[in-house]
Amino acid sequence: MGALKFIVWTACAVGLGIFLATGEVDGRTPLEHMQRAWKRSVKPNAVDRMKDGLEDAYEDAKGAVSRTTDSAPRERISAEDRAAVNRIIAQKK
Repeated sequence: MGALKFIVWTACAVGLGIFLATGEVDGRTPLEHMQRAWKRSVKPNAVDRMKDGLEDAYEDAKGAVSRTTDSAPRERISAEDRAAVNRIIAQKK
């Protein structure tokens, strides 16, 4: 029963997609109507700013991931903490 339900819903989704891409309403496809409505309602500057922000974030992430240096991690332990750890290690020996 689950497979039949899956096939029916998939066929409905494909049929809707075909209608949106090729069916004509008032001389245009529904997809063209949606594109025209989008262009009228969305401010171009807002989309450009969002696009630029996403591109900057992508470049920052790409740079962080693609570092090729094999440098050791930075020490975040103060000198006093390091000395205390060394004293504890010396006592255990």
